[in-house]
Amino acid sequence: MSLSTASLNPGAISHQGAAFTQQVAALAARRQLDAERAVAGLVAETANAPAPPGQGQRLDIRV
Repeated sequence: MSLSTASLNPGAISHQGAAFTQQVAALAARRQLDAERAVAGLVAETANAPAPPGQGQRLDIRV
């Protein structure tokens, strides 16, 4: 008596689908972390201390 490949395929396909879903989830999590780090970096760059007194108060408009 031989095993039918038709009876084995659904299990294999289900396992491959689960593995693929797990890979996609891991990739999405990595991208989310990278995006959060990028946003945190931008916030840190723009949250610099204000200019020291006397700087940035005069505008030179000579051409």
